[in-house]
Amino acid sequence: MTISLPRFGPPRGTHRVLAVLAVVVLAVGAALTGTARPARAAAVYDGPQPGTFTGLGFDTCAAPSNAAMKAWLQSPYRAVGIYIGGVNRGCAQPNLTPGWVATQQAAGWRIFPLYVGLQAPCSTYQRKIDPARAALQGREAADDAVRNARSLGLSLGSTITLDMERYPAGNAACTEAVNSFVSAWTTRLHEQKFYSGFYTNVASAGLPDQVAAYQRPGHARPDMIDFARWDGVQTVSDSALPASYWMPGQRMKQYQGDHHETWGGVRINIDSNYLDLRQPPRLQPSWSRSRLFRELPRILQRLSTRPPTR
Repeated sequence: MTISLPRFGPPRGTHRVLAVLAVVVLAVGAALTGTARPARAAAVYDGPQPGTFTGLGFDTCAAPSNAAMKAWLQSPYRAVGIYIGGVNRGCAQPNLTPGWVATQQAAGWRIFPLYVGLQAPCSTYQRKIDPARAALQGREAADDAVRNARSLGLSLGSTITLDMERYPAGNAACTEAVNSFVSAWTTRLHEQKFYSGFYTNVASAGLPDQVAAYQRPGHARPDMIDFARWDGVQTVSDSALPASYWMPGQRMKQYQGDHHETWGGVRINIDSNYLDLRQPPRLQPSWSRSRLFRELPRILQRLSTRPPTR
């Protein structure tokens, strides 16, 4: 994801065969320009976003207008990424309102919210994580993201993805700060009944750092991984990810970076994504995970058992 640039998506031997081929060529050309494909209605969805969804999505720096989104129903995309906040968000969002979100949900669009917060201490960004305050800053970012998500009308149980742009490998202090930030971000989102996503590029230290911390005791890993590998392949399998990590239904791949596409006569600069997601189970309150709560049925059973008679 780019967070600093504005974005506005052989003839054979008979005349009959020639005529059929001509029709096919014209149809393909129309589809490539996005001008002749009929809009396909999708089911209205207003549950947790993006929910259970497998298919194509796009993200763009500034949320497109309602008219543009309607035109893009002629595209193969059915999910859209919106940048809901963060100190490093690159574009103003004049269209991004509760009404816009409700309109897109009514049209059947799935939405994947993105939050561009403080970046790695060893990155080139000016607004960075303070290693001494990384956990606190992660919680603060989660609080801000939840406020923004709720103000837009996004449901509890939605997944908010932290956009952590590229940073170099080999800096242990930097890795520790990012992991502390991410773990606190995830924990705080769970406390607020939201799920955590994490975006990174395969060329960044962000992906191997999260892979290395995946099973580390005390580390609250993101519920979903969103990784960029601009190879044009629509899959969530990748050599950089162990096969069992964030599986099944917890992966999203950005398979093509900044480019323009035109659908329904509307041209937008987008990133293209392939999503393979399942809505996670309902979050339980923290007290329900305590040992006392887990053992409560056994305790009640023992209390209800009558003492033996003499």
